[in-house]
Amino acid sequence: MGSLPQPRFHMPFESRLNPHADQARAHVREWARQMGMFDEEYLEWPRRWSEEKFDQADFPLFIALTHPDADARELELTTDWHVALWFVDDLFLPLYRRDHDQESAAAQVDRLMLFLPLDGLPRPMLIPENPVERAFADLWTGTAATMSPLWRDRFIGSVRRFLDGVLWELDHVDHAVADLIAYLGARRDFGGLQFTAVLMEHSMGELRPDVLRRREFGTAVDAFVDAVSLHNDIVSYDREVDEGTVGNNGVEVARTALGLNRRDASALVDALLTARVDTLAEAPAAVPPGAVRFVTSLREALAGSYRWHELTGRFGRPTADPLGKPRGLGTSAAYAFQGSSPA
Repeated sequence: MGSLPQPRFHMPFESRLNPHADQARAHVREWARQMGMFDEEYLEWPRRWSEEKFDQADFPLFIALTHPDADARELELTTDWHVALWFVDDLFLPLYRRDHDQESAAAQVDRLMLFLPLDGLPRPMLIPENPVERAFADLWTGTAATMSPLWRDRFIGSVRRFLDGVLWELDHVDHAVADLIAYLGARRDFGGLQFTAVLMEHSMGELRPDVLRRREFGTAVDAFVDAVSLHNDIVSYDREVDEGTVGNNGVEVARTALGLNRRDASALVDALLTARVDTLAEAPAAVPPGAVRFVTSLREALAGSYRWHELTGRFGRPTADPLGKPRGLGTSAAYAFQGSSPA
């Protein structure tokens, strides 16, 4: 079918790069190795979790572009959490889809949640048995220590929402949902961006309950989640066709549900994406004063996500910057304060 042509994405915001990006790269590579994420048994699920593929994806760059003001330790913590969820996202479908074993997948989700107790205290009798369990056990106690019980509950809920979304993906990957509205609702869960938003508070400070309850704030967060997710659907379409997981991609859902060709389906998803970006652009004027800084950070994070999609090798593109800038350890300064609007 050939590659799906990508639109000229609308992006009115600019990204910034965290100055500790190189340190986070070195840290998370070693941390992922300690957790067992590069163990041989995971290399085929799919062939993306070798150390070489991990370096090409450059997950730390995503976090450095979406959390430009986090200090070095916070950037490492945030990167570790996201890598743990990326590991689930990449391996859950092929691992459990192989045997159509939804029951075991659901049991694994329930077991993972045991490693996130609401009191934030370690459970020495609970022995981790795989990389994600080890990651949760390693990260949760330190993360929870600075959180209020309400905040911990929201954090745990965001992880559960992501994992339940992954189970939804497993149920639908071979029987794609044919309703675009239903898909968009599910995409907010299995994309994991609600988790990203909650974790952002760890470096910025906990939001007050009265702010969280405001409809305008919820609208801003949903716009951020939808925009990152829909942009990813367009960019990752070709890769997901190759992997056989495209049934859970918004472009494919639009194509199937509305009887469109791929180009028109992509244009429709891009129109939805543009509307969500515009909603986020208007959000600082709509949310209460206590949320303005947070919402402004969401806008920068969205721009950072766009930039990462341009630069990463995760989607089959060359890993060099289109401007010819170098990548890798020691080269992060080349990206500092660059605009994120794709060409």
